[in-house]
Amino acid sequence: MTWAPVTMRWPEQATQWMGGLSAAKDLAGGELASTAQRLAGLEGLASTNPGPVGDAAKGAITAGRAALAEQLGQAPACLVVTPFQSGIGQGKGYQRFLSAPNLLEHLAKKLDDVSDTGRPAGPQYALSILFLGTRLEQLASSLSRFNALLPIPDLVRTERRAQHLVKLETEKWEIPGAGPLPRWQALPLERCTVVKAAKQSMAGQLTVLESYAADSSPLGDLAALATRKVAQQQGRDQQLADLKELLTGGNPDASMLARLIGPGNTSELRRELLAGDAPGHEWVLCAGLMLVGSKEGLSFVQELVGL
Repeated sequence: MTWAPVTMRWPEQATQWMGGLSAAKDLAGGELASTAQRLAGLEGLASTNPGPVGDAAKGAITAGRAALAEQLGQAPACLVVTPFQSGIGQGKGYQRFLSAPNLLEHLAKKLDDVSDTGRPAGPQYALSILFLGTRLEQLASSLSRFNALLPIPDLVRTERRAQHLVKLETEKWEIPGAGPLPRWQALPLERCTVVKAAKQSMAGQLTVLESYAADSSPLGDLAALATRKVAQQQGRDQQLADLKELLTGGNPDASMLARLIGPGNTSELRRELLAGDAPGHEWVLCAGLMLVGSKEGLSFVQELVGL
């Protein structure tokens, strides 16, 4: 064997199997034309009659949509305070700390920050959640449990940073090993421009013919549709049941504290937030979340955190 110059060309041998599709494609074209004629002939001769479920479900649908819009359609104002934010945490370098009382002070201060255009206005409620910890792994664990149900970008970033800092402390003395270069790796041909376009075109040809191969009678289609609807309804019911079961019988988590205050304007909410008993400075690594909105808009999250 000798080396040969590269000549880019269409792979005729590799794609010769596409020639077997021609007869089926021609037949499909003829069937489409005759189907259009038959459908035109049925105009005025056939009609459909919807079932009784639609009328019976209209009331429940209207009430359900209204409840969804009331509880989940309103976007409350959200504020997240973490020790890793600039000017918030104390300490130097990677080691940042924020005690629980200082966290509450920062949350309260932002309620009166007139320079923040996103500050809520008017009489509203405030739902505050504190994540308490004394170590990075404890804070990361608390945030991971909360983010699994209600992921908020700032809290997700805080969780990841805490996890990375824990990993850094445990692995900073390990020296990773590196094998000799170069290394074998997979090369998906779909990444190549010509191969990707060719695959899309050939897959489209096969898909068109597969749609004819899967053809069935109208009665069979209706029976399959009814079966799929039943399976879909059962799947949705099971999904909701699994979610309810996941949140059933939970134990109180001392590393997460929640409180609902209001109604009131931002000044009144600030005074109420700082009033009463609060965690002390023994919790040196904390993060906080505050949601401000209407009573109805906060009701779902309020029940989610057990208030």
